[in-house]
Amino acid sequence: MKAEQKILPDSDRLIEAAAEHFVVTARSAIAKRGVFYVALAGGSTPKGLYQKLATSPYIEQIDWARVQIFFGDERCVPATHDDSNFKMARLAMLDHLPIPTENVHRMPTESGDAAEVATRYANTIKMVMEDNPFDLVLLGLGPDGHIASLFPETPALDVTDTLTTSLFVEKFQSWRVTLTYPVINSARQVIVFIAGEAKADIVRDITSEAVSGLPVQRLAPTGDYYWFMDQAAAA
Repeated sequence: MKAEQKILPDSDRLIEAAAEHFVVTARSAIAKRGVFYVALAGGSTPKGLYQKLATSPYIEQIDWARVQIFFGDERCVPATHDDSNFKMARLAMLDHLPIPTENVHRMPTESGDAAEVATRYANTIKMVMEDNPFDLVLLGLGPDGHIASLFPETPALDVTDTLTTSLFVEKFQSWRVTLTYPVINSARQVIVFIAGEAKADIVRDITSEAVSGLPVQRLAPTGDYYWFMDQAAAA
């Protein structure tokens, strides 16, 4: 399924548009089903979105007690580490929201065993969400075309029988845990954030028929699928 591209003039307007879209999506899910299941992403553009959502008028427009927050991927570092996606989201947004602590489901990376973290997190997803799909999965885009921690030429790309998987990323010499394609693709909505001039090359590649097999190109959401881009990335 081809993504609907939303191109905004600059990163500030992109973040504003994303915040407005997030509010509408959350309110719709809560109105229809009484709960909003969302998987957060790491990265600078998602961080800007989280900071915006923690401010007025956005923060007052969502019933945060009905929001269940998960993470699309995580580095296997302590929750207090600067590389932690959870720490970033906590400082940018979670600490400022009127959301019950039990509604925030971080990956238990303190165990230090990536495979164990993946198994425990998959069990948490099953326990909280039962058989429901995510209402929204947020994704960043790496310069190599990776989304979540689905990196090129890693076994994680081919995992289809579990909700999560662990992997070792050679170029970063680090263990990570990520949602798998089936979980992401089954979401009611998927958004990929792409911002900055540095992403223009990868945008060109992933929209070119001459390039194939990049992780982002393997996305095939069954629900709504959007790219939120600023003009610099879309150039």
